[in-house]
Amino acid sequence: MKRKFLAVLTSVICLAAAVPSTSVYADGRKVLTLGADLNDQQRTAILNYFGVNGQNIQTLTITNQDERNHLGSYVPLEQIGTRTYSCALVSPTNSGGIQVKTANLSWVTSNMIATTLSTSGVVNCDVLAAAPFEVSGTGALTGIIMAYETAVGINLDTTKKEVATKELITTTNIANNIGQVQATEIVNESKKQVIQGDVISDNDIDIIINEVADEQNISLSEEDREMLRDLLTQIAQQDYDYEQMKETLERVEANMNDLLAQQEDAEEYEESDPEEDETETLQTAAPDSILNQTNDEALGGGVIIDATDPTTVPETEAPPQTDPNSGFEIFNSDSYSDPNPETPATDGSEIPQNPETQAPVTDGEITLEPETQAPVTGGEITLEPETQAPLTGGEITLEPETQAPDVELPSDLNGEVPTTDEGVLDGGFDIGVDTPDVTAQPIYTSEMVFDPMTSAENNYASYFAGQNELNIYLPRTDITAGTGSVSINNSADYSVLETVEFDDTTKVQIQPMTSEELLAKSWTEGTKITVYLSKPLGQASNYYVTLTEDALMTTDGSAHSEALSDPYWTIQTTEYGFFIDKAETSAGITAGATASGQIMMDGTPAAYAIIQNADPNMVGFDTTEFYASGSFNATFYAAGKTAFQVAFYDAVDGNLLNTIDYTITVQ
Repeated sequence: MKRKFLAVLTSVICLAAAVPSTSVYADGRKVLTLGADLNDQQRTAILNYFGVNGQNIQTLTITNQDERNHLGSYVPLEQIGTRTYSCALVSPTNSGGIQVKTANLSWVTSNMIATTLSTSGVVNCDVLAAAPFEVSGTGALTGIIMAYETAVGINLDTTKKEVATKELITTTNIANNIGQVQATEIVNESKKQVIQGDVISDNDIDIIINEVADEQNISLSEEDREMLRDLLTQIAQQDYDYEQMKETLERVEANMNDLLAQQEDAEEYEESDPEEDETETLQTAAPDSILNQTNDEALGGGVIIDATDPTTVPETEAPPQTDPNSGFEIFNSDSYSDPNPETPATDGSEIPQNPETQAPVTDGEITLEPETQAPVTGGEITLEPETQAPLTGGEITLEPETQAPDVELPSDLNGEVPTTDEGVLDGGFDIGVDTPDVTAQPIYTSEMVFDPMTSAENNYASYFAGQNELNIYLPRTDITAGTGSVSINNSADYSVLETVEFDDTTKVQIQPMTSEELLAKSWTEGTKITVYLSKPLGQASNYYVTLTEDALMTTDGSAHSEALSDPYWTIQTTEYGFFIDKAETSAGITAGATASGQIMMDGTPAAYAIIQNADPNMVGFDTTEFYASGSFNATFYAAGKTAFQVAFYDAVDGNLLNTIDYTITVQ
């Protein structure tokens, strides 16, 4: 039977009477993700919707490659598309389970995201997921998980993240045949029973699927049944703690039961009595939750808004649920090859649709093309200033820099301009010949290359714990130390690990790049700035680096560097690692010197480490094998580049976990 899904979760099953959850993390723990293909107007609309425009919040850019890495095992690459627009704001909490609010996600609901996040290992968290125009939302999980890991400074279990992704894709596939609510219900309820079971066999899983399907009067195709069976088998193999997941899964169950009841008989439907419902401990989103801080007019009118907590959804919104018979395909993930949506107004006004430019709908598949349409604001066309002169009343107005000043000359001068002996126009305009010869260019942070740096360009790589130097490369040679500083900050609580003044020659070394370094970056000239830290970067941690204004300057003193204040330079470290203390002087290690080092692996999967492949003519170690974190001494015999490896093994089968290649230049 064809069912029309109701829009807003009106269930108040004891949610309204519950005690709000309390956030234990300061605002600094919020992490924002932005789709890499947003234009400036779309980005502003998203920031306004999240209520964070102008705030200094750690931000990650999610690229199409990130989505391909995340979804590629479950969705054909040609279906993922080539662009990414979905965004997220994540704020970990200490209770209340997972609360989710979405905007402009047409197929993936807030409840789908919540139950899926619980599978990934997230326990308590508030999540906003949005796009500037309507997208399916199947790629939203990518940014949410990355943001959560950055916020808490811990990587979730890789296998559980993969199972979570499979759960979302399984749910959306099943929803194509039976509807969003029914699909979410059968996946969530089956998962609950599997996790609560002591020992789950294949036969047990079949029994669970049958019981849940019968109870909810849901008919599954054999293909969908097999897909669900495979998912539940993988869930059964993980070590989930149901008590940690309980609040989220029960909230999703309550919401789904409410929606199913509405679908069965909308006229006779009555909201559940909180005092009689066994799930009365469920909490609503806290008043200061990010779910209650959104600007629900920022994305314009007609926005699909959905939430696990109905009290956070504006009463005026009534997002339509997709008809299961429409044949929606995962083809429309958050990335579209050639989308063309309307750009939302940033002032809250509704943008009228032009029938000639509106995306056609064919057999339920939505094709959007945002990049080919000019942004619309209040019905007027806004032109990019870089490409076209601004229009004012139909006349062309030149920029002040390019337009000559109007100077009215006396009529009897015959075109000649008189000057005084002081070289000043009679009209009072200085034309003195002593114009400064400014040849040095400003030092922009955009031309700097940072190392180490965790970013989309290196697939958010982690660097080994124990890093104790930072490098900045510039493709120019007129660089020297300024009066500013560099600060290394812990992303978890925004505390400062260390601040180094650039004019401290014992901690900062500025030198021309070597031919090898230039070749690696395809530069013809360049400068390398090395900052030596007295405190090594810790295990499984996230940091961001800031530079103050005037950190660097040109050698002639005519230009200074701009500040790097946004959390752009980020560094993520591995669970285990090592360091060699070479921060005593910017000269580094000298030949004949002995430096102390430390192996870091306690509390990690690593149980055994060995220092190997060192040239005995260049360096010697007092110990090379470690069964726990420990210290060592390294004596460097000769000047030149010295290389060795540190290999880490697990405690179960002695399998190699990782090998760190290390090179140090001895003076």
